[in-house]
Amino acid sequence: MPDVREVYEMVTKQKPPEPGALERQQRRQVRTARNRKIGAFVVAAAIGLVAVVLVLVNVPGSDTATTPADPPAPVEQADAAAVEVATGFVRAVGAFDTDRAIDYLTDFAELPEGATPEELPLLISLYEALGYEQMLDPCEVTGTSASGTAVRCPFDFHSIRSDEIGRGPYRGSYWDITVIDGKISSAIQSWETEKFSPQMWEPFSDWVAETHPKDFNVMYVDGGDGFRITEESIQLWETNSERYVKEVQRGNV
Repeated sequence: MPDVREVYEMVTKQKPPEPGALERQQRRQVRTARNRKIGAFVVAAAIGLVAVVLVLVNVPGSDTATTPADPPAPVEQADAAAVEVATGFVRAVGAFDTDRAIDYLTDFAELPEGATPEELPLLISLYEALGYEQMLDPCEVTGTSASGTAVRCPFDFHSIRSDEIGRGPYRGSYWDITVIDGKISSAIQSWETEKFSPQMWEPFSDWVAETHPKDFNVMYVDGGDGFRITEESIQLWETNSERYVKEVQRGNV
């Protein structure tokens, strides 16, 4: 390098240095030292940044990006909860478990036959008096709205002791249930009566009207289109349905 040579010749040959040689060498040395310091600082900063990242990663509970504290419940979980509530209620009715069935209801739930939650025990007692048997298929969500989650529960059934005379089960009926905030606000039965009506409902009502006319108006409403839900009616439905089965088995009906 020319500046080094100039210094060398000045020392060994006593040659006067070119003007500015020492100043140029000094500036180069200063610049080199400064660049080394900056490089060392950058390396140290990078090492410090890596160390901070490693510390944060290993701090328990610091990974908020991958594990939210309170993730919202997925739609699938909400639907599953509604299905569980609807299934529990329908099974309770089929098992004539009044207390358990009521636990699923809101205070003003809409129920079959226009019954209120307070009247549900009578309705379930009537089902039991009829020899009602319910065979439930899996319940499924059919929709969601501001009024709640709609669940449909298909079922087959025996009634008026149809199984005791070898008729039924009758297929194609279902419960339509609305669940909101874990409670049932509506539970309505839709009966498929295409076979049940001509095989059981109509023959039985005709038999009651003919053989026990005084009981007919206590048991039925609307001229025989529906049943009356009272304690007296329930007792007559049980007694007369048992009589009817015996008459059918004897071949008298």
